[in-house]
Amino acid sequence: MTGATVSESTEVTGWTEVPGWTVRLRPSVRPARRLLVFPHAGAGPATYARLLDGLPADVELLCVTLPGREHRAAELPGTTLAEAVAGITGELRRREPLPTVYYGHSMGALLAAGTAHADPSLCRALVITAGLPGPDALELPVELDTPEGLELMFARHRVPLRALDAELARTPDEYLLAHDLVLAREALLSVAGVRLGCPVTAFGGRDDQLAPASAIPAWERYTTGPFTHATLKGSHFFPFLPKSGPVVLAAITRALEPVLNTPTGGIG
Repeated sequence: MTGATVSESTEVTGWTEVPGWTVRLRPSVRPARRLLVFPHAGAGPATYARLLDGLPADVELLCVTLPGREHRAAELPGTTLAEAVAGITGELRRREPLPTVYYGHSMGALLAAGTAHADPSLCRALVITAGLPGPDALELPVELDTPEGLELMFARHRVPLRALDAELARTPDEYLLAHDLVLAREALLSVAGVRLGCPVTAFGGRDDQLAPASAIPAWERYTTGPFTHATLKGSHFFPFLPKSGPVVLAAITRALEPVLNTPTGGIG
């Protein structure tokens, strides 16, 4: 698989799929279960195609696409958490009901948790990599919900605030990333209100400076379901490394396995 394969109009159980918040990464004729991927800031579906290529053939592989990238490149970047969650859950409800696992990396982990909280019936398990479990996971010198906090958020990712202006950003990618960081801050502040009942698996990178591995176990407080965590070799993008990626893929596959005998539409 070399990248996202999405048709402009595909019939899906009675409704016409126009590329929007969720798109299919590979063909699936008779899927029995589903994985929904939430990419990191600045990324789109194609970034995750190779990482998830080894999933079983009966898994429908969907990926969230935020405005400003890939098939939504003509749209201005930037969205609110409420808009994203409403768009994602709305499209999932119109798809064929399948047992669904969410996987999110970095900012995507926060969006995945928030989306799972918004409608628990749509998500039976959550897998997280390099996701901060709330703003208190770091000892920050300023409050994150202040102008100084936004500036600090940008500085930690080495992006200038001026990049929010397309004419002042150094590259189109920086402009896109800047707007995603605004969303990431909102999602990070909102995660404190997340309460889940599904299984959660969380991974941290041993050398991750943005989401330290020591903070990852705190994800346990957000679910009453089973919780497991581990530290893998690598920094913030450890899932894309040759040795860590297969471990993440295996965890996602395990999260999908219990749904094999679950009636369609169940949550395990």
